Amino acid sequence: MLKNLFKRNITAAEFWSWFEKNREAYFELDENSYEILFNKLGVQLSKYHKEVTFEFGVELKEGKREFIISADGMLPAFPAVQQLVEAAPSLDQFEIVAFRQRGSSEQEVCFEDVVLETKDVFFTSEHNSELDCLDIVMYIKGYREEDDNFIGAAFIMLDSLIGEFDVGTKLGDIQFEAYEGQNDVKPILELVTLVDDM
Repeated sequence: MLKNLFKRNITAAEFWSWFEKNREAYFELDENSYEILFNKLGVQLSKYHKEVTFEFGVELKEGKREFIISADGMLPAFPAVQQLVEAAPSLDQFEIVAFRQRGSSEQEVCFEDVVLETKDVFFTSEHNSELDCLDIVMYIKGYREEDDNFIGAAFIMLDSLIGEFDVGTKLGDIQFEAYEGQNDVKPILELVTLVDDM
């Protein structure tokens, strides 16, 4: 009974009230206190929703730091992200963003010991008419099925290319294979246009 008292969920308003009190530290982001600050923020977000996470932009844009609220690709948490961002107060020092956004087209992704470049990733796709989304197979140079870091790197690349929201809502089944010169595959950069045409 007592244990459950400490696991009480907080509302979006309560989260933002906490963040406003601590906003200066997150705007400054002193590298000596990264770990402590990020742990505290992670705890607060997990009280709101266990699958909601965050990122901060390194460089300021027009005097503001980007504060990205993410579901980490977990579709059931998408509404929680949207609700949290919609409830955000106006903060002069922050640009509050729902979901990881698209980056530049040419990508190099480093995840643990795996380095992926867009030129080394290909795909095939099939329209899933039942769910109105694309099922894809990603073909990756050097892919080893036993190394989960390839999958982590591939998902980061997908988020960077088409954005977390589109990965979650426009892609369906995603499978992974080693690229071995298959003829019927397309460069991964072509997925962007395919998704935008949906």
